[in-house]
Amino acid sequence: MKILILQAEKTGTGHKSAANAIEKRLIPMGYETKQLNCFTTMGKMGVSWEKAYIPLTTKHPFLWKISHGFSQIFTGLTHWFIYQKCKKQMLKEILEFKPDLILSVHCMFTKAISKLLRKNKLDIPFMVDVIDLVNPPKVWRDKSANLTFVPTVEVKNQYLKLGFKENQLVVSGFPIREDIVRPTEPKKVFNKPNILMVNPSVNLKKNIRFLKETAKLNANINFVCGRDERLFKALKDEQQHDKNLKDVEISGFVSDMNERLKNCHILLTKAGPNMLLEGTRSGSFVVVTGHIPGQEAKNFEYITKNNYGIKCENPNKIHALLEDVIQTNKLNEVLKNVVNSKANDGAKIIAKHIDDYLKNN
Repeated sequence: MKILILQAEKTGTGHKSAANAIEKRLIPMGYETKQLNCFTTMGKMGVSWEKAYIPLTTKHPFLWKISHGFSQIFTGLTHWFIYQKCKKQMLKEILEFKPDLILSVHCMFTKAISKLLRKNKLDIPFMVDVIDLVNPPKVWRDKSANLTFVPTVEVKNQYLKLGFKENQLVVSGFPIREDIVRPTEPKKVFNKPNILMVNPSVNLKKNIRFLKETAKLNANINFVCGRDERLFKALKDEQQHDKNLKDVEISGFVSDMNERLKNCHILLTKAGPNMLLEGTRSGSFVVVTGHIPGQEAKNFEYITKNNYGIKCENPNKIHALLEDVIQTNKLNEVLKNVVNSKANDGAKIIAKHIDDYLKNN
């Protein structure tokens, strides 16, 4: 049987990473899978739209906030527009692959897909995997989906109040890549802690300031810039002129994040759900240092309410805050608590529900 997974590859790392995690669980169960970058079905405009995501969120966050706000207010119009742009190529992809089930892990491709299936009288089950932790954007909502996987009970309760039926919702947790290994016991700090910084802010100057202030600590520091080439260049330039940064490891896009997280005691990152859940699963103390306006604004609550770490979006306060965490017992308390973190084993649960659904329907 075939599963078509709808994702995006350049709107951050969360969608692709979630799709990969689910796919790796489905293949050993005997399913043939195909991942489809949804934006490519919208032609040149869709490809340009996808490429604009990182520059928009890092260089022009105010414009991004307006764009996100538009989709929140005019949700129906947003879905209609996407449907009009993707319907021809998306239908072609579906008819050629002939999937037995379609799963979307991207919020913009929910109602457009269910409408496409309905209009063309295609009896293909459609499911949605919500990968925002606390307050998912309205575009995720699709009551016509056969199943909607949500990361937390809080999100499920929101959806129930919005009129979703109990049997439409599954609290699955977040689909995390399986090579991010949960420690069996709390991490121990020897001599000095290992601090991993992954794009702490969408603001370039704040990122530089976060690194400068954190570098004042007696710690091993590794800063990962991901695909933000502008940030990588700026930090490398700073390193040439600031002796406090000479021992900091500055990296661009990396493929060994699992090893970096394994050795990390403290993770500084913005509130993207993917990194927050990878951080907690790896048994690290998570510091939420920024967020993309709109969609990530409340994700920090998952960290602070569960005592998996703290929030600090002011780089001028980060040194004092981390120094207090390290010198008191706060670090060890969280490292002990986070070993039992929840919501980050979603891929296995999602794959099982897909398998059960196809076998029983």
